Amino acid sequence: MLRFGKALQMQDVDQLDPTPEETPAPAPSPRAADWFWHPRYAKLTWALTLLYWVGLELMITLPYDQLNIYLVNTMVLLIFVFNPITVVAVLGYGFLKAKVACGEWVITAGPPSQRPILDPYTDPFDPRSGDMHLRHIGVIQD
Repeated sequence: MLRFGKALQMQDVDQLDPTPEETPAPAPSPRAADWFWHPRYAKLTWALTLLYWVGLELMITLPYDQLNIYLVNTMVLLIFVFNPITVVAVLGYGFLKAKVACGEWVITAGPPSQRPILDPYTDPFDPRSGDMHLRHIGVIQD
């Protein structure tokens, strides 16, 4: 044990109990709430999404002659931005990265691609086929 005010010398270092080497504990599994609701940007995103959809429903209740065409077009285009599926996909990207980083999920390569069709009579993308592939669906009769 070292005392205060005493300089650490080489023999003191040798007398210290060596701690056994421990393997680092795996990172804890992230919770979905930590990515979809707890950060400020997530709360802001969900609040804006709610306000957008409430505003869109209120806009539909207005008579047609009172609507501004530019506002309507903007609201229609923003359907893609504030779609709940889009919001979940954007906020879930960090969750996916955290799951992969902790080792709970593993990204693997997909199946190998199949060999292309070598028969020019059945492959419509083969320039040698011409209109020959159309006879298989009944367009060209033999």
